[in-house]
Amino acid sequence: MHQDIPVKPYATRFGSLFGAYSILILVLLYAFNYESNTLISIMNFVITVAIVWYAIHLYKIDNEGLIDLTTSIKLGLSIGVIGGLIYAFYTYIHYEFIQPEFIADMKASMEAEIQQQQMSEEEAEMTKGLSGIFTSPFVLATFGLISIIFKTFLVGLIVGMIKRNN
Repeated sequence: MHQDIPVKPYATRFGSLFGAYSILILVLLYAFNYESNTLISIMNFVITVAIVWYAIHLYKIDNEGLIDLTTSIKLGLSIGVIGGLIYAFYTYIHYEFIQPEFIADMKASMEAEIQQQQMSEEEAEMTKGLSGIFTSPFVLATFGLISIIFKTFLVGLIVGMIKRNN
């Protein structure tokens, strides 16, 4: 009977790598005063796939060539949770202390859009309140975490379906 090796060392190593990579991208975007665009989004997704794929690939090699779909998903999710928590923590710090003007700019653009919509006073106040909630550093960090977990889950699922042993 074959005993699977633990997922934790792979999740820790590649989750930390993924978190560090995500922070690096955010810092570079800030340092070069560059907005995210389609090319950067595609590059980020390709690197996400590469990190999760390589972790699953190494796990399979180290586990005597055996891996099942559940383990692949577990590894993808674990990488996402660890990397996402690291990224979310930094995102909060980044938008709260390093680049608070980003939040102010988002709120200003939302208020300008509200004024263009010609809403009633009551609707405008409600919309401003909701936009204030969704533009807080905590909510941005939380959405980043959820996004990363979802992406790594999907990648783990797809790579697991390809690499699994029948």
